[in-house]
Amino acid sequence: MPTDDEFADDFARALRGVAELAPEPVQHTLALAAEQRGRRWRRRRRTAVAGGLAALVLVGAGGFAAIGRGPLGGVGPAAPDLPAMSQDEMVALVGGLLPQGKVKVLYGDVAGSDRHRASLVLMFDDGAGESVIDISVERTKQRPDANAFCQDGFTTPQDSCDRSVRPDGSALVVERLRDTYNADIRKWEAVWAGPDGRRLQIAEYNGQPAVANRPNPPLAVDQLSALATSPAWDRVFASLAPVKGAPKPGDAPAPTPSQGPSNAELLAKLVPLLPAGAKVSGQDAQRAVLTVTVEGRSSMLMVGVEPPSQRGRDDFGTMDRDRTTPLEVREKRSDGALVVTNRFGNGKTATDQILHWTADVHYPDGGQVRISEWNGENGFTFKPGTPALDVDQLKAIVTNPAWRS
Repeated sequence: MPTDDEFADDFARALRGVAELAPEPVQHTLALAAEQRGRRWRRRRRTAVAGGLAALVLVGAGGFAAIGRGPLGGVGPAAPDLPAMSQDEMVALVGGLLPQGKVKVLYGDVAGSDRHRASLVLMFDDGAGESVIDISVERTKQRPDANAFCQDGFTTPQDSCDRSVRPDGSALVVERLRDTYNADIRKWEAVWAGPDGRRLQIAEYNGQPAVANRPNPPLAVDQLSALATSPAWDRVFASLAPVKGAPKPGDAPAPTPSQGPSNAELLAKLVPLLPAGAKVSGQDAQRAVLTVTVEGRSSMLMVGVEPPSQRGRDDFGTMDRDRTTPLEVREKRSDGALVVTNRFGNGKTATDQILHWTADVHYPDGGQVRISEWNGENGFTFKPGTPALDVDQLKAIVTNPAWRS
């Protein structure tokens, strides 16, 4: 049985690993592309450690245990009269679905802080090396198209992604991802999303999220798919409180609200605003990205525009309380707009090697214009060196009146 200190060390290492694998907080790509908003990795809440010491559990004797109603397939309707589920019960359920091995509970929030969500972080050892498995089961207001989708291969290193729609209207996504900064790290993930807003996310690593100790995660892709679609999860969903406004199977998708100009329109506005002599190539209208070359220096630019909104006005009203970063410069203009330029490295507080150059303008009505620049061939490769445009040139672009017309 591990001591309190050993458990604390295991838990801390796991959380550090999760944090290190999380996407760059710059958000210079996803946050700039309006169509990508809301599609980041869900930030797991680690507010408390359920239980006290890690639990050691011997699980399944090969293959997947026959738990739940009927064969593996789509998760059926939840039974609201089932009793609440404890953490021990959820661990036992997961253990019955995993191949033979040992499970150590690093973190759990089951029947705890969120009535609509249950989560576990486990250390699974099948004899070929310990690996973290992160599980989240929740009820949401989202339909499968918003709850289960492939990550953008431009911004996330990706080996493969398969998305399928099942006969009951649910969707299954199985994705094999690589870490941006460590080529040895693998994260394989399955997301199942029901037409009634239920969502199951299972992520497995080839070790801890920041330290690889085996070539691949413990579950093969077909095993991961079977795990995510097991009807045994009905028991967990049934223990979660319904969400007001959740969709119903058969409901028509809600109309997509206007998000302002299209990415193609943004690029059409951006190109004439570039400095004289700048050469443009590789325009990507799916993401509002292009490559610009000035005096032999080539960089990628991404532009984003958000129309005036209440959310934008709320954000603008609190910006003066936001903490600034070392090389961030803020300028309040006579029209009330706030212009922010920044330079930073691998993380917004890193300055030892500059990898990102950004300029934003925030208007009192909630409108925003952002541009980000980096040296690389995609949205996750960042190389040091002098960029094609300096931050003053970026500032001149975002503050041009053309964006407000």
